[in-house]
Amino acid sequence: MSNITSPTLGMSLAELDVLIVDDNANMRLLVRTILRNFGIPVPRQARDGTTGLTELERRVPSLIISDWEMAPMNGLDFIRAVRRVGREPLCFVPIIVLTAHASRPLIAQAFACGATQMLVKPVTPVNLLQRINWVLADDRPFIRDGDIYRQEMRLSKSPLDISPNAGEPEAGKTWTLD
Repeated sequence: MSNITSPTLGMSLAELDVLIVDDNANMRLLVRTILRNFGIPVPRQARDGTTGLTELERRVPSLIISDWEMAPMNGLDFIRAVRRVGREPLCFVPIIVLTAHASRPLIAQAFACGATQMLVKPVTPVNLLQRINWVLADDRPFIRDGDIYRQEMRLSKSPLDISPNAGEPEAGKTWTLD
């Protein structure tokens, strides 16, 4: 299986079917409100990773926005479950991770387990739209890495640049966080 890209590649905002997975009802409301203002149809919601997986069994979304720190199933375990080999085509759905803790080890761990993009809280409309547009233009192929699929992400040794002006992905390039 080679050169499989995200099913959202080239989609418009109005075509997206989004699942928000977050244990904080206020954060789900904020993200849902922002998405609706972008013209995205009513996003589906799940209160944690466990209910998120149940919702994914009902219908595969085109984009998942998931918190990292949730209970009882956290973002790491949720992403690993989604990306698991044998869950095709679900395992190729892009996942934007929300986190309040942008440490280098956490970011490396999130991308290693299959996150497509990260967004550091507080969530703003500009930053969320940038990440979504980035996902819609993301043509990086998925690679099999043990028992999961993920997209390649290299972390360099220089300081992180997670600013909203970090730019759009260039076709055919491996992304870095600097």
